[in-house]
Amino acid sequence: MKMGNRRLIKGICAGILGGIAATAVKTLWESKYPVRSEETDTPPVVLANKIKTSLGEMPVKKEDEAMVSDAIHWTFGTSVGAFYGGLAADTPVVANGLGLPFSLVFYALTHGSTIPMMGLEPYPVEVRIDYAWNEFAGHLLYGVTLDVVRRATLVVIE
Repeated sequence: MKMGNRRLIKGICAGILGGIAATAVKTLWESKYPVRSEETDTPPVVLANKIKTSLGEMPVKKEDEAMVSDAIHWTFGTSVGAFYGGLAADTPVVANGLGLPFSLVFYALTHGSTIPMMGLEPYPVEVRIDYAWNEFAGHLLYGVTLDVVRRATLVVIE
């Protein structure tokens, strides 16, 4: 296997572990500092319901909403970690700033734009300021955790 491929695979694997840890930290953060009211569906549930109803199916059952939300949330958070790990392995400058620049871009491309554009949640300026701040801060914590765990994993597997 070529050295570049080996570095990329290690980076992706380290990013997966970082993504899992970062998703756990963001989930814990949001349990203490909510990003929406308890009555408001999460973007993953809204997305799942849009897909299901477009296929002529019934929306997600209330008792299944937490499971659906968690499954999508954890899959997405881990996948973003894998992407970041591979990107950082290929282009190390991406990892400058301990994951903070990446987390700013990640926030801007998700909750700051794409998710509201898809109608999955309101724009940050349309919600309570504490909810908007908590979402933003959660992404900063996600990015730092992702990068710290990614770096630590690379030290161990080198």
